[in-house]
Amino acid sequence: MRQCRDVWLVEARRRLAAADPAIARFFNCTKTKVEIGGRPDWGVKLVTATREENAQGYHEANMTVICEEASGIPRDLLIQFKGTLSNPNALLLQIGNPTTRDCDFFGCFNMQRDRWQTFTFNAEDTARDYPWIVSPQRNQDLADEFGTDSDIYRIRVLGEFPHIDPNCVISAEQLERCTDRRAMLTCAQRARPGGELSARQFGMDLARFGGDESVIFRRSGQAVMDWKRFAHAEPNHVVSEAFRMQVDAGWGNEDTWYVCDAGGMGQGVMANFYDAHKNIFEFHNGGKATEVDYANKITQAWFHFARQARSGQIYIPRDNHTIQQLCTRQYFTDLKGKLVLEKKDDYMKRGHDSPDRADAIVLCFWDEVEALANLARANETDSIGLAFS
Repeated sequence: MRQCRDVWLVEARRRLAAADPAIARFFNCTKTKVEIGGRPDWGVKLVTATREENAQGYHEANMTVICEEASGIPRDLLIQFKGTLSNPNALLLQIGNPTTRDCDFFGCFNMQRDRWQTFTFNAEDTARDYPWIVSPQRNQDLADEFGTDSDIYRIRVLGEFPHIDPNCVISAEQLERCTDRRAMLTCAQRARPGGELSARQFGMDLARFGGDESVIFRRSGQAVMDWKRFAHAEPNHVVSEAFRMQVDAGWGNEDTWYVCDAGGMGQGVMANFYDAHKNIFEFHNGGKATEVDYANKITQAWFHFARQARSGQIYIPRDNHTIQQLCTRQYFTDLKGKLVLEKKDDYMKRGHDSPDRADAIVLCFWDEVEALANLARANETDSIGLAFS
């Protein structure tokens, strides 16, 4: 509101003061709006981007909504504004510095780009062509202090989103590099990190609620070769589909592993794996991590996947929803100095869908099963299951 009142509204008053009196008399500036022609439904209204109610109730035709500092506007409020686009001749304009990736503004330039006309204004060009608007020295000062490859320089000078939000596990750029189909077959022939074998592994996340997805990813070596998602599906049906995917791939039980979220809905289908003589790793999100830096098993799994993605040695499908879920999940450090992944419910409270695809692909690349595979071969058995708590 300070930006609207102290910058925009002040500029509006200044221009009206300099306008022809015959034009200026049609406008009336108050503390929160500009009325035109004495009609309360014709003009410009200023609202704060703090509550959804502020974005409701606008149904007029020919309406333009301008979202200033768009990176800071909550997703839920923007959803309300997007509802106004059903009005005749409506326009939604978002403007601002691209300060964070965890916002709807970032989606306009990435996952939703096919629905938006996007523009980026580079302050290097502006300083070169219009030095009275942007000082070239200002750009040089930022380059000297932070470096031209820093996120500060990207945001404030280049007009680009940061490489990664400081509290997110992995960046979209790192994930995008892993989606090159030309590298799929090469990645599929790689062994597990630190292991001798090429992985044959499924990662599975089973839906807890009606709106969530059940997801299966099938991994060969260091590449995802196939995946499926299900909405409103019975968990037993999802498990049967995973078994069918194994048969279609020509994989035997002895060297195929399933890593499945065993909490919630997953616990009820564990018997299906044992009855079918499958190698099953029951993954418990809150289980104890095997590395001291992590507070629990799911945090360790996410950072393990992030290291693999940063290495560029894996292949994942180019699915915008999966990438969006992976690059927006946050973490924090607890009082013991351990890293803790953001809880799924907290993630969804920030306006995201349930991160089912992200969790499933993280489990697909979980490599702790290598030790269990060696144990299974040592015991000359074709089935082993371990539960970690």
